Amino acid sequence: MDWFHGGLQFQLEHHLFPRLPRCQLRKVSPVVQDLCKKHNLPYRSYSFLEANVWTIKTLRAVAVQARDLANPVPKNMVWEAVHTHG
Repeated sequence: MDWFHGGLQFQLEHHLFPRLPRCQLRKVSPVVQDLCKKHNLPYRSYSFLEANVWTIKTLRAVAVQARDLANPVPKNMVWEAVHTHG
């Protein structure tokens, strides 16, 4: 199913190793998990359904913030997106 998901199930690994070929992300995932455990860092792994639900909830929260620009929330996700550098 790696091809179907496009490697998005290994997003953390991709951002740590952006030049690593997608077909190698599964191999490096246990190393990243062990490193996170060693340094007491959270490593979140969601199922396909959970990840989609989380994404839709986040998109909804951003849409609600963007819709109410008359009463903007300081430093909301829309502000962050507009003022992103790099």
